[in-house]
Amino acid sequence: MEKQNRTIGTIILQIALALLFIVSGIWILQGSRGDEIAKAIYSIFDGDIAKVICIIFGVIEIVAGVFLVIRLFVFLNTGLDTVLMIIIMICWIVAIVMIDFIGKNGLFNSFDKDFLAYLSRLASHLLVLGAIVKVKN
Repeated sequence: MEKQNRTIGTIILQIALALLFIVSGIWILQGSRGDEIAKAIYSIFDGDIAKVICIIFGVIEIVAGVFLVIRLFVFLNTGLDTVLMIIIMICWIVAIVMIDFIGKNGLFNSFDKDFLAYLSRLASHLLVLGAIVKVKN
């Protein structure tokens, strides 16, 4: 275990994020649009550029997920996992803006009239962002 005091809630968030990142990264590398960040990338870029960015991000997600799992058992004194989490956090914020505010069914672009579904989607995106911020420290 790391030498810092962690609560059960933080450990559960770390496990959940690790699984989310690993699975999303694998899905992206398999050619699907994986997670919300991949959807945001495809909404900004087209063709091969989007595929290359998604592959790079898929690898980053897998590596970040593996680091989160390793950090459950071993104290790591490297900044690489923190850098990866910051990259993912920034990408997740961009994805929230792209999907929930600017995107096809976003708040500012042909809002889909189902406000409760919109709030549910926004809440799930914010939950992941909050978990990233909490686990990053």
